[in-house]
Amino acid sequence: MTVYVSATVADDDQRVIDSHPISSGDGQCITCGVEGPCAPRYAALHRLARRRRLPRRQPGATRPELIGARRVRVHG
Repeated sequence: MTVYVSATVADDDQRVIDSHPISSGDGQCITCGVEGPCAPRYAALHRLARRRRLPRRQPGATRPELIGARRVRVHG
């Protein structure tokens, strides 16, 4: 038996992950303020993993400027 997962379920999990990024500066969830991945983010990541899907990344979501990271231009 084959089970197909609705794309909207994965999209819902992605929205949770996007709204609970982990700060590069202090390792806390930017939304919840708890250290490490908060419960909603962890649950969404777990559901995606069970479906063998990877979360999409959003550049800058972890606020790397908090640790002094900056963009560098590669001359080519």
